[in-house]
Amino acid sequence: MANIDVKRERFREFLAESEDILNSMGKGLLKLGKGIKAGIIDPAVLNGIFRSAHTLKGMSGVFDFAEMTSLSHALEDTLDLLRMGRIVLTDDILYAVMATHELMLRIVASGGESDFTSEIETTKNNLSRTCQTKKQKTESGIGKEFLSILTEYEAHRFRENLRDGRNIFLLNAGFAITRFDKGYVALTDLLKTESEVIATLPSSRTDREMLFFDILIGSSRDRHFIRDLSGKVAEADVKVISEGTPVPQGLPGMEPALELVSSKDWRHRKPQRETLRRSGNSVRVNIGKLDNIMNIVSELFILKRDIASLGEELKRNIELSGFGSKLSRTEKLLDRKLFDLRNSILDVRMVPIGQLFSRFETFINKLSSETGKEIRIVTHGDETEIDKLIIEELADPLMHIIMNVVDHGIEPASVRDACGKIRAGTIALNAYQKGKHVIVEVKDDGAGIDEDFVREKTVEKGIVSADGVKKLSRQEIIELIFMPGFSTRDAVTETSGRGVGLDVVKENIGRIGGIIDVDTVKGKGTRFILTIPITLAIIQALIVEDCGERYAVPFSSLGEIIELRDDPGSDGSVDFVEKITVNGRIMPSVRLSRFFDKKSADDGNVRYGIIVGLAEHRLCVIVDRLVEELDVVVKPLSRLLKIPGIAGAADMGDKGTMLVLDVPGILEQALKESKSILRN
Repeated sequence: MANIDVKRERFREFLAESEDILNSMGKGLLKLGKGIKAGIIDPAVLNGIFRSAHTLKGMSGVFDFAEMTSLSHALEDTLDLLRMGRIVLTDDILYAVMATHELMLRIVASGGESDFTSEIETTKNNLSRTCQTKKQKTESGIGKEFLSILTEYEAHRFRENLRDGRNIFLLNAGFAITRFDKGYVALTDLLKTESEVIATLPSSRTDREMLFFDILIGSSRDRHFIRDLSGKVAEADVKVISEGTPVPQGLPGMEPALELVSSKDWRHRKPQRETLRRSGNSVRVNIGKLDNIMNIVSELFILKRDIASLGEELKRNIELSGFGSKLSRTEKLLDRKLFDLRNSILDVRMVPIGQLFSRFETFINKLSSETGKEIRIVTHGDETEIDKLIIEELADPLMHIIMNVVDHGIEPASVRDACGKIRAGTIALNAYQKGKHVIVEVKDDGAGIDEDFVREKTVEKGIVSADGVKKLSRQEIIELIFMPGFSTRDAVTETSGRGVGLDVVKENIGRIGGIIDVDTVKGKGTRFILTIPITLAIIQALIVEDCGERYAVPFSSLGEIIELRDDPGSDGSVDFVEKITVNGRIMPSVRLSRFFDKKSADDGNVRYGIIVGLAEHRLCVIVDRLVEELDVVVKPLSRLLKIPGIAGAADMGDKGTMLVLDVPGILEQALKESKSILRN
């Protein structure tokens, strides 16, 4: 039984590793697609994709994952033909490779629990059909001794650079022993901006304090430029192998370099000691384990609060006040350490949102091919970090938004030409942090939303009556696109027309405590703005009480707290049911007990208004008492158990369970009910 559990755990690690490899492969495929359109194909990108497929094939074989092994092997063969120049990279081949990549993502996502046999065979046949092998050209006149040092791929790239008339240089670079690893990476990264690094070879040049390498490069730049460029990072000497023309037999000018890297020296070089040690210092952690640690931290915060209460009691006792003071100091130190521990765990859960954005690059290329529209994607803020679980919850909503944008927003190239726009439409994915939230934007430069057309379709589908729709504001008309069953398409297509999509988006965003806004200009484009909490794992909350019930209000949604009285001379004049004026601004208000259909007891004039909100939306939640501030771990409710206004529950130890307010849900409901009032 133990062996089975170990195997399962290792297989889960394999799936996680495969997902990372496929994400990296997806980024490479996007660069490859852009290269085809620009007429420039980066061989390093193509070789990187090949290495990913090769790694995936080996890993799949180790775990006897037959479906993935078979598919990755077929993909590796195709990529090998491409990188070796035996077939020409065309749109058809790229599309076949991208389709294979997409299928591999689905196989990994299934965890090996679904049967993809039929799709795999179809995909492999498609790969084979698109690969028309071209005759490999051979060059006489390249020194056999030199080529014997290079791998087959390096020799191929060497020939290609010669054929393209590029200058070939051998750069002998030296690095201080204490920093040669970082120095080498910095140098090759710098060289790649102006040239192709064909191969790195060992050098026979020795020094007690330096390590030397011979780096073979092809470049359109001259020798002096390469020497000055490399001199910024390393001690370097540049030898010319060829200057823009194929090298005849014997490789004139190559002899000194060959002495440094001759095949004889290579064969007799002392091999390095073998090791199984890995250089990486990262560890994969199951998110469930982090959740468990977070629960323990939450319980520690509760115990810390009890210690604080005990310290205050002891200080009130004259005989024990000294012990009370010491206990209070210990409690404050414990509070700081728990705060650091909580933040450290949250840091572990954070991942850059670029991991999510990269998934849509090949997805958009596929939609572009299916719809016949020219579309490019740009991303900003890829480094913005957000909780791993929220990343996964965002995947489907963003997919639906992008499908909607491609189908309804981006115009065909001919239409864009007629409008004076560039032929290719642009979809921009932007992310940035704002307070304790992350703003995610999906922006396009398409046709925008036609509010008159939306109004017409809404009445046609019976969502709103003809009289009712006339009373709606422009923004309210636009927000009708989120209504269940709404669609501007009469026929079902691959991307739309089923009446599902944006309503699912709003529901899913609300489930993670977010809110969605739309900004659009007809003929110019549309911007979907998602305001999302950074994490739901553990939150700072204000504990409030109304009508004898206690609730937790997340700090991330909390703006300010005001004291309310019935008399007009207070900070705010209040109608406890419908609206409130705070500092001259009218906003909707809701008595918390009335929202949950509980009878409130008017036992005094003083109450508190908690101004909560997301983005530009504001709401005053009125409660009887403010209790305390706590860090709580939120346990979401089951999807089968949906309670309006409740996001989840928090375990309060011996004090039982406390409900956590769904501020976006309460806000949305209150705004709907108050819009007619606020217009008066």
